Amino acid sequence: MKYNFKTKQFTEIDVLSKKLSIAGSDKDIDWETLKLKTEQLTAVIHKIDIPKGHPVIIYGHKEYLFPIAILACIHSNTTYIPIDKIYPIERIKKIIEITGSQIIINCSNEILDIKFSVNIDSTLNLIFNFNPDYSKKIHETIEDHLQYIMFTSGSTGEPKGVQITQNSILTFLDWANKDFGFTAEDVFMNQAPFSFDVSLCDILNSFSLGGTLVLTSSEIVKDKEVFFNRLISYNCSVWTSTPSFAYLFLRHSDFNSGNIPSIKTFFFMGEDLPNRTCNILKKSFKNARILNAYGPTEATIITTLVEITDAIINQYPVLPIGYPMPECKILIKKINSEDKEGELVIVGDHVSIGYFNNNDFNKQKFFIHEGKRAFRTGDLAYYENDMVFCIGRNDDQVKMHGFRIELNEISNIICENELILDAVTIALKRNTEVKKIISFVILKDFIEREILFEQLDVFLNRTLPYYMIPGDIVVVKSFPYNSSHKIDKNKLVDNYLKQQFNNT
Repeated sequence: MKYNFKTKQFTEIDVLSKKLSIAGSDKDIDWETLKLKTEQLTAVIHKIDIPKGHPVIIYGHKEYLFPIAILACIHSNTTYIPIDKIYPIERIKKIIEITGSQIIINCSNEILDIKFSVNIDSTLNLIFNFNPDYSKKIHETIEDHLQYIMFTSGSTGEPKGVQITQNSILTFLDWANKDFGFTAEDVFMNQAPFSFDVSLCDILNSFSLGGTLVLTSSEIVKDKEVFFNRLISYNCSVWTSTPSFAYLFLRHSDFNSGNIPSIKTFFFMGEDLPNRTCNILKKSFKNARILNAYGPTEATIITTLVEITDAIINQYPVLPIGYPMPECKILIKKINSEDKEGELVIVGDHVSIGYFNNNDFNKQKFFIHEGKRAFRTGDLAYYENDMVFCIGRNDDQVKMHGFRIELNEISNIICENELILDAVTIALKRNTEVKKIISFVILKDFIEREILFEQLDVFLNRTLPYYMIPGDIVVVKSFPYNSSHKIDKNKLVDNYLKQQFNNT
């Protein structure tokens, strides 16, 4: 059995209907149950009679119902917003304020301190407060149905909602089913947070092929032995993650094909793939293939793909991000014609229709090129041997552990604290890899160091996702400025490194 995203139908129940479809953190279900639960939730959604374009929030963390809720929203042409439990409550409230969502499908057993007009609980049996007020915001969409809004870091301090349409998903799936080399026999290891579109890649591939989706919670990942046993017991064949996630396990002697023989593919996306990571993986998993993919959330998960072979590893110290997907153009916008690199621009039907209610950013980042939607990524790239190579950013956006982070957003949030007068956030890098995020702050008034950091710790954990919380906060009396009257970030970093060296 599998799900056809174009016709929105499950295949007929056959002898494989009892095959495992989802291994959740709370429960395992087969394909027949997946079909039943999807249809039940779809019926609930139809009963509520949600106006077109009004977004439904899906909340949870690796429960079996979460991907079912995604599928039910797709099945019923309902726009959804995936929110993983890693988000602090203040950020969730901000997303609700931006979108006006009145409905939540709560897949967890937690009770959120937020009042929704409609609250669908994880049993699928109960609907609370059935008096929805849809008048606050109804989102009219273009003819191509708006399928989901995924929120990413925003430089103004406001999270940005990336809008992806149904046709964009179909464009991605057409490519994935033809060129990724996965089959119904594959078992997909899913560990990325649901708010991160790396996670959606596994869901779409598994459901469209009739495979198995193994949801792995953050608690399981923290225990190496339990995590490895889960991979082995479910015969996971596709490892999907950022490179840095995989690198956490490369130092373990039992992370190899002898102990985990089921892994056939490492599928990397979300950040740069270091050559050294591939070298180690090739030695530990000799028969596994390594796929390297690239693509911002604004272009429906990924846009380029390449298999990293021994020849590529030996030839390129900096690995390629791959070949563009069919019907897609990758443009390199150079400042000077003699430059090798320039800004990477994505053109194609899989490009987002824009950020939700954010005309200023839409004008900056999106445009029409030869009748197709186009997105300015802010990444610096170049072509070589028909492959695209990415060499970093041209702005203050960085990636760390696969998460896209606007450094300015961190500074803006910190400045909302009553103790802080001003803040600047900087990423420390080794080559192109972000190793640490540091915020330099100026205080309004003197305060004891211990009290300051205790209060800031509480504040940041309440207002920022864990992956955006700075690795270090440094108090300075003032910021240095360069000849252009801009804050001299290089000098801040130099002073910081000197201080660290003197303290060792």
